Amino acid sequence: MKRITLALLTVLALSPPAYAAFRTAPAAAPALAQIQAQAKTTKSYLTTKRAEMVLPTVNAMVPLAVIQHLASAIPRLNALAATPGLLQYAKDQYNDQAYNVAAEYTAMANAMTAVLNNLVATFPKDGTNTYLAYEIINGVGQITQRTFTAAQLAPAVALVDTLLATIAD
Repeated sequence: MKRITLALLTVLALSPPAYAAFRTAPAAAPALAQIQAQAKTTKSYLTTKRAEMVLPTVNAMVPLAVIQHLASAIPRLNALAATPGLLQYAKDQYNDQAYNVAAEYTAMANAMTAVLNNLVATFPKDGTNTYLAYEIINGVGQITQRTFTAAQLAPAVALVDTLLATIAD
């Protein structure tokens, strides 16, 4: 019996150990940190862009930049928010089991989507349903960017204010 046990142990020692697959899913700690960093970046960025959006004349590149920022941030945040264990990890980090992380995140994400949708809808379209971000002003091909008035962007600015209020400093 000792010989069989010794032989079995020898075989096991020579066999490569079985490892689990390397985990590539985000862990709760870095996911929360990345969500917080993205929220802070978005708040800072939109605070600057909001100041530009209330000027009497606003170049179309300003709302386009906000659209691009949010179109990039929203899916990234949503992917991070789906991290297993994130809600409980956040509650533990703030030592508050009543903390409704999901409600705060949802309010922020919904506000981001509202700003994005409003700005996209602000741009006029041509007869083929193509957004008009530029205007050709003469027959030699000189192009200028479309401009908006502060009044045209006022609904978006109000939504930006709502969004900024969902992100604590």
